[in-house]
Amino acid sequence: MLQKEHRLTDKRDFQRVFHHGQSFANRYLVIYFLKNRNSDTFRVGFSVSKKVGKAVTRNRVKRLLREAFRSSRDQIKEAYDLVVIARPSAAELEYENVVQNVHHLLRNMDKPDAQKRKPQQQTRRSASDKQGERKKGVH
Repeated sequence: MLQKEHRLTDKRDFQRVFHHGQSFANRYLVIYFLKNRNSDTFRVGFSVSKKVGKAVTRNRVKRLLREAFRSSRDQIKEAYDLVVIARPSAAELEYENVVQNVHHLLRNMDKPDAQKRKPQQQTRRSASDKQGERKKGVH
């Protein structure tokens, strides 16, 4: 089990990572990460929605993810706040596959900024912009 110092639990911390962090994804998992200047260790939180399955399945996925991060904590060199989101396809994974996918995400976190994707800010378009697109034939 992850030690208390490695757990991200506060809703505000989750929101801060989502809004200001960067993300990377693979077929089974999405990771959002943000440097944490207030700590000298990483913290990780998990989000597994009802789309993944019923409670038993969701809890199994969270247990596997917690253990995968616990076993690979040496791979995380810097103090990051991490939020890991399990996609519905993660329900079919065995432990070894979960570990491989976690290692894949952690390796790609360390790549240069050109490889990282920033969460896109949604912009509101006015009704006139939408109508202008329709006239041009763009939908």
